[in-house]
Amino acid sequence: FDRETAQSIAERFVRVLVAVAEDPGARVGAVEVLAPGERERLLGDWNGVTREVRDVSLPVLFGEQAARTPDAVAVVAGERSLTYAELDAWSNRVARWLIARGVRAESFVGVMLPRSVELVVALLGVVKAGGAYVPVDVD
Repeated sequence: FDRETAQSIAERFVRVLVAVAEDPGARVGAVEVLAPGERERLLGDWNGVTREVRDVSLPVLFGEQAARTPDAVAVVAGERSLTYAELDAWSNRVARWLIARGVRAESFVGVMLPRSVELVVALLGVVKAGGAYVPVDVD
């Protein structure tokens, strides 16, 4: 960190320590770590730019990206990678398979895979089928 950043982190840490020392029962998450005026600067000045956000789903956004850049790499895991076109096609097959087995809006689908391209395919496939994935730890 540069000197200014380190100083800022130290000041925030001191604010937390002082607040907890004054009220040992205080929830750390409720402690104000920002300096006076800093919240307004962060939320107003730096975040004052508004932008229209389209009301579309993740599968629609992904499909648009896949159409724009089909040959671009979409996911990499270890030595393996998939392009947007490959990920789109594979996740569509997963989605169709899930739909044929009754997955629809508000369905929960357990997914137990290690971090891999297959995990990304499965998660996107569940979302495309309309379901919600429930990650299950492989350990």
